Amino acid sequence: MNAWRRSMRTAVWGAVITAACTWAGITPVSAQQPMQKPATVERILPEQTILFSIQFMDGFRAKVTDNKTRKTTWIHLEPNKEEYLRRGIYDAEGKLKRQINGYAETLVELIPYAAPDGSIRYVGRQRLWGIDGDDLIAQATSIWTVNEQKAQFQHLAVTQGDPDDMPSPDVWINEGFSMDKDISFVLDTKYADVTGDGVKDNILLIGHKPGEQLGIPAENLRIVVREGKWKQQTHFPVGVMDEGFLPKLSIRHINQDGVKDILVTIPTDSGRVYSAISWKDNRPVALIDQAELNNIGQYRVSVDAQGVGTAVQAAIPAQN
Repeated sequence: MNAWRRSMRTAVWGAVITAACTWAGITPVSAQQPMQKPATVERILPEQTILFSIQFMDGFRAKVTDNKTRKTTWIHLEPNKEEYLRRGIYDAEGKLKRQINGYAETLVELIPYAAPDGSIRYVGRQRLWGIDGDDLIAQATSIWTVNEQKAQFQHLAVTQGDPDDMPSPDVWINEGFSMDKDISFVLDTKYADVTGDGVKDNILLIGHKPGEQLGIPAENLRIVVREGKWKQQTHFPVGVMDEGFLPKLSIRHINQDGVKDILVTIPTDSGRVYSAISWKDNRPVALIDQAELNNIGQYRVSVDAQGVGTAVQAAIPAQN
């Protein structure tokens, strides 16, 4: 660790930094309690990882059981039906022709999220696969608390696989990023096709913050799109409101062009701020003016259990 990072980390832990929204005329939505402590990416011990039994069953279904809750979740396999038929795993009526066991990623880290009530939740995400690395059938989201650097399991949900709701396989959250300042860090990542060319891109959320902790204010937030097809890298600001705690990315259909868009959630001491960004004419653009998006009289943003924006109601693309 660089000397400046060690000294800054000590300073941050010694005096919690808080930030308030100072954007004139714009009020963040979904008010919450101020967060009062920094947070880090937490590593999971090997004995704490969540293991899964994944068995293909008749009827194009998979039976998923975990070793933490012992609950069973049934996953529909129809999205990959043609591939299973081609490989002779199922017949046309959905009868299993040979036994198949899937596999899951090992849980190795927990990412802090700003919950709607202002607390910090730690979230682990695992991909569950069927027959190979392109056969994503489900994803597991686990919720943890961390006390005295010890992770304690709280909840687990297994849901149908969303290939665009997982982090980049190439970039680590909270690693340094070569930008205009040495205090630039990667705050969140996604791996999805947002350019519409059929090839997945690395989408990064970058910001400036004075140290390695994640639960401290980050400012000058920007989106970085690393195109999967052309290998070009494009930067774009999230908007005038560009600082907050533990900001997150979500990849969703907001407009009707058939290509997924980027929704940014920025928790602050005063509430949540959102930005919607799309791809147009080979570059990212504001899909909705940020001030309009955060005007509850014009738009409503739905959030998930982790407080991350998932949908925009009455979204109207920005006119250029």
